[in-house]
Amino acid sequence: MWNFDFVYPSMAVLFILLVYFFFRPMLPNRMNKAFLNLIFTDIATVLLDLASSMADENHTILPLPLVSVLNLLYFMAFLFRVLCFFHLTLALLKTDTRWSPLKKLFSCSVFLLSELTVLSSPLTGAVYTIDSLGYHRGPLYDILPVCSFFYLFVGICLLIRHRKKLRRGALVSAFAYHLILAAGNGARILFPQYLVMNFFCLLAILVIFLSFENPDLYITDRGPAFNTRAFTDWLDDPMHRRGSRVLGFAIRNYNDERSMYGGSQMDKGLRLIISFLVKQFPEFLLFYLRGGNFALTGPENADWNAVRSIISGRFQLPWQAESADMNLSVTYVEMGLTEQDVPSDGIISTLLYALDEAGSSTDTEQVLMPKEALKEIGRQIEIKRCLDRALDHDSLEVFLQPIYSGTTRAIHAAEALARLRDDDGRLIAPGMFIPLAEKNGRINRLGEQVLRRVCIFIKTHDIRAMGLHWINVNLSPLQCMQSSLPGSFSDILSEYGVPADLIHLEITEESMINYMKQARQMEKLLQCGFHLALDDYGSGFSNLHQVMEYPFSSIKLDMSIVWDYIRNRDPLLPALVRAFRQMGFTVTAEGIENREMEEAMAAIGCDYLQGYCYSVPLSMEAFAEKYSFSGDPQADFVPPQQESHTSGTI
Repeated sequence: MWNFDFVYPSMAVLFILLVYFFFRPMLPNRMNKAFLNLIFTDIATVLLDLASSMADENHTILPLPLVSVLNLLYFMAFLFRVLCFFHLTLALLKTDTRWSPLKKLFSCSVFLLSELTVLSSPLTGAVYTIDSLGYHRGPLYDILPVCSFFYLFVGICLLIRHRKKLRRGALVSAFAYHLILAAGNGARILFPQYLVMNFFCLLAILVIFLSFENPDLYITDRGPAFNTRAFTDWLDDPMHRRGSRVLGFAIRNYNDERSMYGGSQMDKGLRLIISFLVKQFPEFLLFYLRGGNFALTGPENADWNAVRSIISGRFQLPWQAESADMNLSVTYVEMGLTEQDVPSDGIISTLLYALDEAGSSTDTEQVLMPKEALKEIGRQIEIKRCLDRALDHDSLEVFLQPIYSGTTRAIHAAEALARLRDDDGRLIAPGMFIPLAEKNGRINRLGEQVLRRVCIFIKTHDIRAMGLHWINVNLSPLQCMQSSLPGSFSDILSEYGVPADLIHLEITEESMINYMKQARQMEKLLQCGFHLALDDYGSGFSNLHQVMEYPFSSIKLDMSIVWDYIRNRDPLLPALVRAFRQMGFTVTAEGIENREMEEAMAAIGCDYLQGYCYSVPLSMEAFAEKYSFSGDPQADFVPPQQESHTSGTI
């Protein structure tokens, strides 16, 4: 009556998976628990399927109540397996953690209705009947595949809705096991004499295991400690954070120590350290976060002082790796997790950042990370994410601030300023995202995107009609050191057909460190047709002789010396402006806030004026709308109490 060819191999593979799963370190997260429940339920379902099928074939020699009970248990287990697959999908997506009790009850309603129908079958014969002639399907037998297809459909809908939560490979795997289960249900309907559904369930479980549950995905190659991926998954579960604390510690000066002892020797030392920690603290979870960084997680009320004391005491002794003794020291960062509401990647980044800071200091005491500090670093991470998104999607904004003539008081040029918005549309201060772009190596991409925006603006607007003779574009110190800068900027101008004399490049005093390399860069930029301006003069340490060595055509006075002159009219700044003009430089005064400052700086000979007295930085659309009708619109006055920050910002 039944074909058992698919059952026995399925059982063997399931037991192998179970044994392998238990003999490897297992992270106690929702996904692992859901997978373990699925394995046990599937084994029970296969055994009951085998037992009930054999009982059906031998109903003449077995008590009919026993045959009926075995069938009842199999159908109940079948439905439980359907629900286990669905719960595993929920654990994978982490979608039900904030569901209301009513929503959770509704998600189980089809399962409960199906189970009640199965439970009533011994009396009603709804799903099956057992009599002297054997096993018979009942009129509501199809409730089993209907329940299965329902949860597969809901699971696929959830995958589509929350697809951004998963990496592409993980999403493909999740769709794959849903389709395999759907195919298994179809085969079960088409070939009822074969016990084939268990085989398809096994295929789905193998896909889940290889994609999500292979213990090796969570174990570091340095020993029996969990890796960063495991730490991320563990932190993603709010239940783990509740009442928990993390002690981070790092090998001080890890890179220097690794260079001194050698990579192979240090790796053996790391295995010794991990083995010691796992044996010493079996009640804690140990994570190795690479780069000599570790994290121990445990209850908030644990004796963390004793934990630190044990670790520090062991590190006072050498670690013997083969024939060498490795003398290492550690630094600590401690963080409570109960009240932290930032994402897991924010906690990990904060922890690594704090460990790096602590590792470079001479203080051996642990650093406690309060919630405020964690949120501040989380803000930095959010800014970095916004920056990466803007650069990757070419959505960085560029604002323009007008520069007026000191003699005619009409608009003469403009300065391009990079602007970045957060997820709520608020502008992020340039002083927050420009250093991040420099630190993570994306400043060149940012500068090129600003230049492209300026070229598009010049190409699509009649800037001469606006009164603009050129537009200033800022260069960061790190950009100035890139040998590819002249070529990449020239290529952008050629792409849009913009003459180089319409672009003036502003270089800050901070960039004037390496004279030989800087001089070569400037010479190449001049050969490309760019004009060069020294930005923020007075904020650094350059002198007149040093300025003369560089091929600048313009000097921009930093707002700090402009404001100092307004407060104290000493003769130094007027003499400096005269000297610059005698040497052939044009002079621009930044930070002009009101008419008094405008008159004072024009009186000492400044060629150009820039500041809130004329306009705040405007989006390119607003700038074009304001200045397209006339090259000299009525200047906008901004009260002096509104401080400006118009110094060179990309």
